[in-house]
This record gives sequence, C-alpha cells and structure tokens, in this order.
Amino acid sequence: MSIIMNRPWARKRLEALVLAAAAMVGCVGAPKNVELAQEYYNLGNAHLQLRNYEQAIGFFRKSLDLNPEQSRVCFNLALALAESGRADEAVKELERIAVKDPENRDLLEALAYAYHAQGQDAKAIETYRRILVSSPENSRALFNAAVLLWKQGAKEEALEMLQNLLRQKPDDLQALYQEARLLAELGRDRLAVGSLERYLQERPEEAAAHLQLGDLYRRLENYDLALEAYSRALAYDEKLAQAWFYSAVIYLSKIEDPERGLTALEQALELGYSDREQIKALYESPTLLDKDRVRGLLAAKKLLPSQSGP
Repeated sequence: MSIIMNRPWARKRLEALVLAAAAMVGCVGAPKNVELAQEYYNLGNAHLQLRNYEQAIGFFRKSLDLNPEQSRVCFNLALALAESGRADEAVKELERIAVKDPENRDLLEALAYAYHAQGQDAKAIETYRRILVSSPENSRALFNAAVLLWKQGAKEEALEMLQNLLRQKPDDLQALYQEARLLAELGRDRLAVGSLERYLQERPEEAAAHLQLGDLYRRLENYDLALEAYSRALAYDEKLAQAWFYSAVIYLSKIEDPERGLTALEQALELGYSDREQIKALYESPTLLDKDRVRGLLAAKKLLPSQSGP
C-alpha cells in the first residue's frame, strides 16, 4: 500500500514538443525567452509522464534558467526529484517556494509527498493535516494521511479518515478496499466482510480480495461461504497456494470431506505453501481427518512439524 500523488502535467506527444522546442531555440529575440521556458516546461512534463525523471529534471531546470519565477515548474521539478530518489533536493525546492505561497494546496500536497519519500512521515502527516484544515474534502489528503497513520500504528484515526473519505465518495474503490483491510486488522470482521463484498461487486475479478473474504468468513466460522470465496479466488488465479491450503483446513478439520481436503492440501504444497505455523495448527488439530495421509503429504515436502527448523 502506498500513498497517491496528483500529477498535473500535460499529456502532449513528446515528439511534437521536441520539434516545438527546437524551432523556438532557432528563433531570435528576447521575448522568446518566456516562450522557450514554456516549451522546456512542456518537455519536462512529457518526460515526467514517461517516468524519464533525469530528462524531466534537466528540462525543468532549463525552464527556470530562462524564467526563474515559475512556481508550477518548481512544483514539477520537485516531483521529478522525489520520484527519482532525490527527496532531500525535492524538499528544499518545495520549502523554498512554500515560503511565497504557504496556502497552496497542490504545493502542500507535493511537499507532503516529498517528506514521505524522504522518510519523514510525521512531517508528511502534519502537512496533510494542514491541507485538511482548509480543504476537509480533499480525497488524496484523506487517503494519504490514513495510509501514513496506519503505518505508524494509529489505526483508529486512519479508519476515521478513510470513512470520512467514503462518506464523501462512496464509489472510491481504493479507499473501500483499504477500509476492509483495516477493519480486519482491528478484528471487526463482520464490518470488513461488508466492505469487501461491496468492493467485489465492482471488482469481481480480483482474486486477492476473494482470498481475503474467504479468510474473514473462515475466522467467522462460516465455512460454506469461506469455501465459496476461496473457490472464486482460485477461479481467477489457480496458483493461490493460500486459498488451496485454507480450503484444505476446512475440508479436513471443519466439514469432514477428506478427499477434497487432501486434494486441496496437495495442491497447496505443490504450489509452495510452507507456513509452518499454520501447517502445525492443521496437523495438531484434534478434528483432523485422515491424519496418516496428511502426514505423508507433509513428510514428502519435509514440512512435518517435528521436522520444523528454527
């Protein structure tokens, strides 16, 4: 999970921009400096869109050499610097122009992003809070602040921000998915199920979400629905070893279908499932069926609990 960033650069074709800039360089006369600065800015934006960060940085600097008072160029220069791993330079650039425009939301958003890239998440959160004071509906600020607060362990506050966002934008699927994950981490499984099911109505092809839904139903001991969710996950990605394994757990220790359970366990192990803690829990379950055959499958992969390494 990562924070998101507004990218306001132009989407013109790079080849056309190169030709325009070349033609401008060939022109004479002082008034052309401002126009050439704009062309360099456009070229920088095009390279930024293509993730050619070093080229973008070079063109933004050329634009500023010709016309230094361009806050939008400084903004995108800082973004390119942050994306290229030069967060310290990005922060310096943004802090410099923030002095002149301290209430600019786009600028504050870029500064928060740069702080995060620099590893200063506390400063990033503080900056997102500044944005939300004047713009409480800012969806990126709400989402990014929630992500960083979650990362720092402030899960309740992170959940509150995600839910604020969803009250304003109920169709924000990214926020809905993260809300489900966070609710699950907080142990609010029934609420997490509701969020995930709403998410999957719009994104039914996402195997990972079906897998997570299966895990939630399993924790709620609703084994039939858990198996259905795992089955849907495997329909979209048959190599999900975890879905096979937990299907095996249910068949072998919860609803008494050992043949299906052994088949699912074999599939999980063939796909590389090796979580020794979960394997031990299955093997030592007092309700485990057909333990001898389970032992054989685990022994063949050197995963019997007695063979567990440190």
